[in-house]
Order: sequence, then structure tokens, then C-alpha cells
Amino acid sequence: MRYLGFLMMIFASSAFSFVVEVEGQASITGAISVARQQALEDAMRQASLRAEAHVVSTQLMTKGVISKDDVSVKSRGKVKNVEVLWEDAIDGIYSVAIRADVKPVQMCQSQGNNLRKAVAVTGFGLVSAKQTSLGQLQNIEQDLARVFINTLNSTGQMHALDASHIGLYANPAHAPSSQNQQSHLTTSMTLASNLGAQYIVSGTIRGLDTLSSVSAKAPKEGTWLSLVGLTDEPAQRQFVFDVFVHDGLSGALIFSNSYATQGRWNLDRMANVRFASPAFWQSHYGGEVRELLNSAIDDVSMSLRCQPFMAKIIKTEGNRLHIEALAGAGIRPGDKFSIYRSGTFYNLDLEPRIELTQTDLQATVKHVQPQFIVADLAMSAQQLSIQRDDIVIAW
Repeated sequence: MRYLGFLMMIFASSAFSFVVEVEGQASITGAISVARQQALEDAMRQASLRAEAHVVSTQLMTKGVISKDDVSVKSRGKVKNVEVLWEDAIDGIYSVAIRADVKPVQMCQSQGNNLRKAVAVTGFGLVSAKQTSLGQLQNIEQDLARVFINTLNSTGQMHALDASHIGLYANPAHAPSSQNQQSHLTTSMTLASNLGAQYIVSGTIRGLDTLSSVSAKAPKEGTWLSLVGLTDEPAQRQFVFDVFVHDGLSGALIFSNSYATQGRWNLDRMANVRFASPAFWQSHYGGEVRELLNSAIDDVSMSLRCQPFMAKIIKTEGNRLHIEALAGAGIRPGDKFSIYRSGTFYNLDLEPRIELTQTDLQATVKHVQPQFIVADLAMSAQQLSIQRDDIVIAW
């Protein structure tokens, strides 16, 4: 049995160009001019990697033994305005230092479609409920999810579904991992495929606590704050949370990141503020939280934009396919989808895994209904072995 494992991690910096200074080297095995050119190319490669690096790991296994294990690093950063700072040859090594302008190339520049992907946003798990008492933020688990939902929908690029009433993690402190019956950690989500969305956005709120400050002014003598040892200065309060994006078909984790900020809680300590209320957003703390959330939502949008549009085949009849996709996705008659056969196998822990196999077949959309679409094949689905629960994909 052979299988190919593929892992890609993306390290990206700002979308704007910036200046870097790097050094390249090459061994002198012949002409000095050749070594100089190789050292210069090495320096430019190093500069490019500063902008955007793609680490790709590929493993090929045969009968349980790794027969191929390659790791490669690729970059899409553009290097221009190269200036040589210095160069030298010492002990058979030619070194060149350069200064250059580097501009990262955005991922997913040429999208094959503009279809809106269905994304279910679940409630955010709360690690410490007692930290919500200041400002009465007990609604944060659902209302933080609704901030994501409303913002994603407002962009017009996603169809975000409200699943804020669902909590995916029994123990948010360990999310997104859980322990299976074999006592192994896993990030698979059996609930994901039941939410009716292509992708699942979830998260955990890890910190809402106030931070002690040695520079805080002492409370005025005789006030109730002084009696309990508190300061009348606005407290610095932290906001720490994680965001996860899972594939709804397989439950695989495709994006995760942690975010943290802090701001002054310049509101009445006893006020019933509530999370995401007008008073909350108008506070210094709320402004810092809003800025952080915008950054997180942008990251989620980018990660989803780089994913293909996928939908299940729910019925086959002759050469006609019924596909589970909403009209709001932007699908139009004449659009074409590639067809992938869907299969299930079990890993060593007896957990089911979805495997998609490309068929080189295409289906052409004929009709778009509110909750499904109808597409035609060149031949009957039975002749082509296309059946229910197979997948259509648009890249």
C-alpha cells in the first residue's frame, strides 16, 4: 500500500515591499566570477525567503516503510533594486552582502472562481468563566462568534452560518485537540460534517483577566476601593483567544492562530456592560479588541479564500446530478465542476478518514435551485461509477 502525504506551511509577511540586508555565499571551485554569481544568487534567494517562504514536506511510504522523505523550501517574494554592500573571498568561500527591496507575492492571486463558501461559525469556548465577571461579559461565547459571522457576511466572499449555539470543545483549554479512546490526541471533529457547511470556524477564549500594574496610583483613603485594596485607576485587561478553521468534509484542521492584546478597562467596575455592546466598543479596551478581531477575521478570510469550493452529490439520475449547494454561493448555469470520488479508510486508531480520488470528469451546471443545483454529465452517472456522497470541486 502506498500513499502520499503532503504538508505545506506558509510564512508570510506584510503585503508591502520592504528593505532587507542579507549575505550569500558560494564555494570557490573554479572561476571567481562563477562563485561570485552563485553567491549573489544565494543572497537574492535569502532575501526572497524573508518575504514569503513555503515549506513543503512530502513522504512516500511503501508497506509501512518511508521510501521517500523530501523537504523543500520555496519562495514567491519578488526582489528588486539590488545593491551590493560588500564582497570578499576568504578560505575558498566567496561572500556577497546585498541590500534589496522585497515584495511578497500574495497567495491565491488568480482564483479559479468567485463562489461563496458556506462557513459555519460555532460558539467560542471559554477557558475561565470567572474572568467574565468584570463588565458581565458572560455572553462572549456566542456574541464573539456573531462578530465573526456578521463581518464575514459583510465582505460578500463567504456565506457564514450562525452555529454560535454549538460548542465543539468539552474542554476548551485543550482545543482543538481531544483524546480518543486509545488515549491519543486528535484534531478530527466528528461534529464538523454534520453542520451542513463546507468549513467550520471555532475558537477558544483563553484570557480576559486584568493585569497588575506597579505604576497604578493608590486609591484615595476612605474610598470603598481602598478598603478592598483596589486602585481607582483604569485596569489593564487582556484579551487572548485562538481561532481554528476545520474542513467540514474531513474534520481536518486547516488553519489555527493565537491572538492577544490588552487595553484599559475605563468603565465602571460594577456596570453590566456585556460583550460587543455599544459601551463595550466605545471603551479603550473594546477598541483594542475590535482591532484584534478585524485582524483575526482577515486571516480567516484569507485562509478560506485559498481553499477550493466543494459540495456533495446528493442524488444521481441518468446523466443528471443533484448537488448540495446554495444559490447564494454564486453558482450560475454553465459553470463547470470537477468530480472526485469519495472513499473512507481507517487509520491505526480506527478513526475514519475521507479520501478523494480525481476522476478527470466534469459536470456542467444546468439549473440553480435555492438549496441545490442540477448539473449534467457527458454519460450516465452509473456508467461512470459516480454516486451519492461523491464530491464536486471548483478551484
